[in-house]
Amino acid sequence: MALKPAAKQVTWLGWDASGLATIDYYIADPYVLPQQAEEYYREKIYRLPETYLAVDGFEIGTPNLRREDLEIPPDATIYFSVQSGMKRHPDTIKLQMKILAQVPNSYFLIKGVGKTEKIQELFTEIAIREGVNPQRLRFLPRDIDEYTHRANLRIADVVLDTYPYNGATTTLEVLWQGIPLVTLVGEQFSARNSYTFMINAGIEAGIGWNEAEYIHWGVKLGLERSLRQEISHQLLGNRDTAPLWQGKKFAQNMENAYLKIWEES
Repeated sequence: MALKPAAKQVTWLGWDASGLATIDYYIADPYVLPQQAEEYYREKIYRLPETYLAVDGFEIGTPNLRREDLEIPPDATIYFSVQSGMKRHPDTIKLQMKILAQVPNSYFLIKGVGKTEKIQELFTEIAIREGVNPQRLRFLPRDIDEYTHRANLRIADVVLDTYPYNGATTTLEVLWQGIPLVTLVGEQFSARNSYTFMINAGIEAGIGWNEAEYIHWGVKLGLERSLRQEISHQLLGNRDTAPLWQGKKFAQNMENAYLKIWEES
């Protein structure tokens, strides 16, 4: 693409723009990239009207993760975080431990790829520092396939997102299954993925605009079962109408974008 083989070159998806001078446009949406960030881009920003990504749902397998196997009581609150090690940040882990400290009888499941021992050491160290018994943490291996992975997400009462690199595919999988999510919104693309997905799934509960709000939502959702049920019902009820799940409409918006970009001088 650096050789400019096409008259108009556009990038989309992935983690933010390329920064190449030969790229004309970068496709975003009204939420994932704030207006004030445009000055940092070489490319022109083309915003799709609703969401920069949509899917038609996911195939879900059979779960093989059970509370009793993890020695977690049936009445306990389960927090879950499923991200690669490169998305983990000590400051965010600290916030997550502050949430656990305020929700009695809660446990935290951590799964992802990376240097497992180092990640476990990091979580354990921060848990102790924040007054959380490390025995409340459960470190899980990767699942045998993506279908089982999605099914096992349903053990969670609340999913805690990473920051400054949010979830992307995992956020979609969580929202599709009606699982409450807590995210922290930043100023750049990678820190606003879950925000745009939640808005376009028709839910705002769980969106934190600062660290205090992230903790607030984590604690509130952990303590209020009825609120979790309400959010789950809302997410599942929005499957047929929310922009995030309307692949055909999204494709039409993308095609319209191509035409408008081509027509512009």
